[in-house]
Amino acid sequence: MSFTDRLGFTVSQAIAAWVLVFLVGGAAGVVAMLLCHYLMTFGGEDSADKHGISKVTASRVGGIAVVGYMLIHLGYQYFTGLYSPSFAENSVFLTAITYFALGFFEDLRGNLSAKLRFGLMAVIAAGTLLLSPHLVLGPVGIFFVDAAVSTQITALLFTALCVAYIPNAFNTADGANGLVSGVSFATLTGLSAVAPPELLPFIASGAVGCLIFMIFNVISGRFFLGDGGAYFLGAFCGLSVVLIANQTDASVWWLLSMIFYPVVDLMWSMGRRALDRKSPFEPDNQHFHNVLFAWLDTDKRSSVVANTSCGIGIAVVFAGLPLAIFSTGFIAADSLNWFWVVVLQWLVYGAGWRYLNQRLCLLPDDSPVESARVQGAAS
Repeated sequence: MSFTDRLGFTVSQAIAAWVLVFLVGGAAGVVAMLLCHYLMTFGGEDSADKHGISKVTASRVGGIAVVGYMLIHLGYQYFTGLYSPSFAENSVFLTAITYFALGFFEDLRGNLSAKLRFGLMAVIAAGTLLLSPHLVLGPVGIFFVDAAVSTQITALLFTALCVAYIPNAFNTADGANGLVSGVSFATLTGLSAVAPPELLPFIASGAVGCLIFMIFNVISGRFFLGDGGAYFLGAFCGLSVVLIANQTDASVWWLLSMIFYPVVDLMWSMGRRALDRKSPFEPDNQHFHNVLFAWLDTDKRSSVVANTSCGIGIAVVFAGLPLAIFSTGFIAADSLNWFWVVVLQWLVYGAGWRYLNQRLCLLPDDSPVESARVQGAAS
């Protein structure tokens, strides 16, 4: 089966996608996507109900596009003498690659419990932090966080838990086209703007990798990051945020506003399950992106359009707007006013989730939107 057939491209769509990949990522981007093409010849196709809001068969090798591009691009820069990674950068990338491998195994086998995955990630993160103390989070000006990082041991444990939590949050949020990759692109673009010069090539390559993936993800609606890709981007973004927090004067509230959606969506979901006397690790289809998709998925638009509108919309509102506010100079990266931006994000998220759930509960059982919600909950 050809790459074009597998992803449901028309010839014109395929040409446009490959041209865009070359314009964005150059030869490294094309080679990374060709590697995905090669891997897809071995199978790896999911059934239509693999993802709660995806109604088409899909391929979960998109993480290879991001990782492959970064390896090729940064490797070329290194061997030509244009880039020399620090020990901290190597630690970030190796940790993210380890998480990617864990997720890729999960994509293939799918037999690891959520508790076991989180435990393994915490152990991996703790090992990384022991070898690279520069990645241990320092004081950030928030009293309860500063209390948690007041000693070396507690700082290491707190950072390890955060580094294990964020990739899981990204994976949980990876339920709509362009959502996690869009949030990651906005986050890494913002971090690139405030990063020290020596970190710029490293972080910027991650942003470009996200764009390369998004081209095929959004155009086809059948090319997903998979657990490996989501874990990789979560670890890469999370550890990059720690690096920037430790090495610059950027407000931690600005940094949190960039990764707000995946972090808060999982936090909200775990709290909601606990209140319902269920395991916080038990999966469900009541995430914000699930209910938003169910509301958008009507007989007036295709499911792929609803899926992409849901993912891109969330990424723009919860990560794109903070990036735009920062980029236009309306609020500086080191301003404490980002606290109020995060408060506003909480209000938008909470009010939006409540409104959408109320709307869905009022729909008749034979409504297309209600049918989509029930089908998603059953998958």
